[in-house]
Amino acid sequence: MLIVGEKINATRKRIGQACNERNAELIVQTVTEQAEAGADYIDVNAGLAGKEIETMEWLLGIVQQTSDLPIMLDSSDAEAMKKGLQLTKKKPIVNSISMEKERLECFTPLLKEHDCGVVGLCVSDAGMPGGVEDRLATAQALIEHLTKTCGKKIEDIYLDMAVFPVSAQPKAPMDMAVAIEKIMVKYPGVHTIAGLSNVSFGLPERRSLNLSFLTILISRGLDAAICDPNCAGLHATIAAAELLSNRDEFAMNYITAHREGKLTK
Repeated sequence: MLIVGEKINATRKRIGQACNERNAELIVQTVTEQAEAGADYIDVNAGLAGKEIETMEWLLGIVQQTSDLPIMLDSSDAEAMKKGLQLTKKKPIVNSISMEKERLECFTPLLKEHDCGVVGLCVSDAGMPGGVEDRLATAQALIEHLTKTCGKKIEDIYLDMAVFPVSAQPKAPMDMAVAIEKIMVKYPGVHTIAGLSNVSFGLPERRSLNLSFLTILISRGLDAAICDPNCAGLHATIAAAELLSNRDEFAMNYITAHREGKLTK
């Protein structure tokens, strides 16, 4: 399971304030905490209105001096993404492209030019997906575009089946889980990714919901998540879910997690 640390996001109040004030200390602390907690990538979102390009440059400088983990570049601004792709030291993942015409036109040239992974968000000009079939249709269109037009390998594609709050759309979590299983069976080698915390938005005890949702998604094949790597119980949930989903032969990863003390964190 690939864990993308979600906290370096300028739309979050503390990080946005740190970016405005050029408070490098908080950024260093946040990156270090995520790296030490087991993140595989650091998500960098520099989304300050009117300041995104220079904020992206500033953040990447600090993040990459602090940790040698690769970066997930998170932006809807093509110029900010271009700057990020120029500055990343290791092969990044671009988050994200969709089947919306405007987004395709802005991001396709960048994806063709740079060696990077890419998150494909299952949204189109018709809007957000309404069920399993909507998700599958958009996912297939994304795979076709990314492989044939952008020249990406199937293993460089991370499909985001669109997480909605369960409080607003009760069927959405299971629709997403079914879509993940179907697309990963049809396209061996493709990855799927989810921003876990969206599912629990507006509800109490969000951690329990997020971790339960993660267990369901892992059982259907999910292999990457954007989340807080410091979340209590995260690593134990991943280890247990992968073992019970027949993704950990002879419980080797589970036993390793136990020896490293991850099952009690």
